[in-house]
Amino acid sequence: MNTIFKTNRPFLFPYVLFIVLGAILLAIKTKIEIQLGFNSFHTSFFDTFFYYTTYLGDGTIAILVVIILLPIRYGYAFTVGFSNIISALITQTLKQTVFVDAVRPKKFFEGIHDLYFVPGVENYLYNSFPSGHTTCAFSLYFALAVLVKNKVLKSLFFCIALLIGYSRIYLSQHFFEDVYAGSLIGVITTICVYYFIQKNEKNWMKGSLVKSFKS
Repeated sequence: MNTIFKTNRPFLFPYVLFIVLGAILLAIKTKIEIQLGFNSFHTSFFDTFFYYTTYLGDGTIAILVVIILLPIRYGYAFTVGFSNIISALITQTLKQTVFVDAVRPKKFFEGIHDLYFVPGVENYLYNSFPSGHTTCAFSLYFALAVLVKNKVLKSLFFCIALLIGYSRIYLSQHFFEDVYAGSLIGVITTICVYYFIQKNEKNWMKGSLVKSFKS
């Protein structure tokens, strides 16, 4: 278990810092105060930037990454694929059962406060907790960080995941607590899947589509 933490400090160190600071924020501020604080900052540039950035946390991106990894190594594709599938199942199960009554900011603040909504964005009303896009983002980009050796890329993947999480708050699709929980589900699931595959990896998983065509 120590290996994944030692080799992925460029991702995990800032992530742990985010978790600690996020826990402090959640302890001293209410979800209303946090949301209104984030919602008070908007510019036309960031409206456009986060409108598109949020799509990087879409499940379609994860599928494309898996397809790209299959010609490189089956084990890599399985790590990314199963991490996203399992984390998505956990998040969607929580959304549809335990936290089925959790409403999103637009519904929550209805008749209470006029939030700023980014033009062109369809804001949903229900199934707020946890954030599915954030779960996918942290699962996908942490899995990629684990698979690459370049420290700069590891840091970049963290930044992308964090920006996607923030985009969900910026667009008023989720509360901070939704993003916070989604990130934990994504990262913890990826760690578990990575070690399971490493422990049970078969020889054929070290192969790839390219090697199969050559043989």
